[in-house]
Amino acid sequence: MALQVDEEELVKRLLNRGLTSGRSDDNSEEVVRARIAEYHKKTSVVADYYTKFNKVVHVKGVGTVEDIFNALSFEIDKRVS
Repeated sequence: MALQVDEEELVKRLLNRGLTSGRSDDNSEEVVRARIAEYHKKTSVVADYYTKFNKVVHVKGVGTVEDIFNALSFEIDKRVS
């Protein structure tokens, strides 16, 4: 499964995590954006490949924690039932 979240939301979340977690790598917008770019360059191509074979399910990763959890649970339950 792949959570779909737009880049601006990811940046906002990671910068907020930097304020609360003490992770120095999450304190810089430049560093965060570079990590996201690296993800797109290296990791998302794997999801793109498996999407061609209907092996990836995209789930909206925006909303409340409960909404996202429920969406993930629903997709998992469909596949294990």
